Amino acid sequence: MKLISIVCQKGGVGKTTIVVNLSSMFSKKGYKTLLIDLDPQGNVSTYLNFDKNREDITNSTNLFENTTKINPGFLDENYYLIPSNIKIAKHNEEKIAVGSKLKKLKENGVFNDYDIVFVDTPPTMSSLVQEAIVFSDYYLIPTKAEFLAIEGVGQAMEFANTTLKSIPNTNPVFLGVLLNQIFEETESHKDFVTELNEILGEKLLKTKIPYKTEIAESPLYAKTVIDFNEDGELFSVFTDLAEEIKERIGLNEKTP
Repeated sequence: MKLISIVCQKGGVGKTTIVVNLSSMFSKKGYKTLLIDLDPQGNVSTYLNFDKNREDITNSTNLFENTTKINPGFLDENYYLIPSNIKIAKHNEEKIAVGSKLKKLKENGVFNDYDIVFVDTPPTMSSLVQEAIVFSDYYLIPTKAEFLAIEGVGQAMEFANTTLKSIPNTNPVFLGVLLNQIFEETESHKDFVTELNEILGEKLLKTKIPYKTEIAESPLYAKTVIDFNEDGELFSVFTDLAEEIKERIGLNEKTP
């Protein structure tokens, strides 16, 4: 089982769009996939038209309140969701120096039924983001190719490093930075990407997500970009992204 958190305290970088479509792609590749939403806004559920307040399934608040097993919501074949809602905000300022509740669940095998687990986090530097980082095997930082967004990458990396130094026996791998909403036809973006590649090296993912109208339109139909247009460029891009991440984390091949 591999566990990946998507973190960035700057909003508007497409974090939820990325985690929803990437997790969906892994499920379509045959991996039993669990998506956990830790954001009090519950945008994952909104995107997928899933009732975030259902009481018959496990929600993210339950994970912090002595849960010993989980009953996620069913999204599709191989695809499951633990939704979030505003109730989880009460855990947003808890100190985890004494021990991560999510990491304890992981160590107790609560997530072992899944091949891969993705976690969406709130756009803040908070205890919920710390929890996500601490119990993950890997964390990924998405950003736009613009100055203020890149500044957010540095802040996210510093926050992660500070978190890991303050909590013992914690060693998730920094998977890298993912560029989102790229305008490939502009020279300024090309120059920016070139400069960023020089700074980050192999920690800048090779796959980059272009800006396309499907990104904005797919949630209107309660579909992922992948389902919205399987012949579109974004389907191919997320296929490439899944393959790159699969290679980076050493995930075994699956037959859909």
